Amino acid sequence: MSGEKSLRASETDVLALDLTRASGRFSRIAGRVPGVGYSLVAWRVLAELEQSGSARVSDLAQQQRISQPSMTGLVQRLEGERWVERRADPDDRRASLVSITAAGRSALDDYRRMAAARVSPHLAELTDFDRATLARAVELMQRIGDRIGDPSG
Repeated sequence: MSGEKSLRASETDVLALDLTRASGRFSRIAGRVPGVGYSLVAWRVLAELEQSGSARVSDLAQQQRISQPSMTGLVQRLEGERWVERRADPDDRRASLVSITAAGRSALDDYRRMAAARVSPHLAELTDFDRATLARAVELMQRIGDRIGDPSG
């Protein structure tokens, strides 16, 4: 019985590694939208702000694993596009909170549509069964992502 549990744990570890590799590669490839002047980091920041709400520049830098000065520069560029706005942090007036604007949401939606347009023809080449399998995989990935992202979990 112990050997069976060990084998399942090993298979689960391999699946987790394969899923992490495949999803990361897929995101990087699908996210390379020709003619878009912003990096994947910029789109991830907008997506994080959309999902989680306002955040400090330092928190965004930490989440994206880039330096605070680099994130400050990115936030300034996004402010120039009117995609984000800063306001004073009510808990610490020395700091500011960055939030996505309606224009930022619209830009993010456009970017996502362009990325999806790159993927769609390849999905059309798959069988109905394979598309249904991917649809189920999306549900499972979202559920797992929610659990990973839940600070109480």
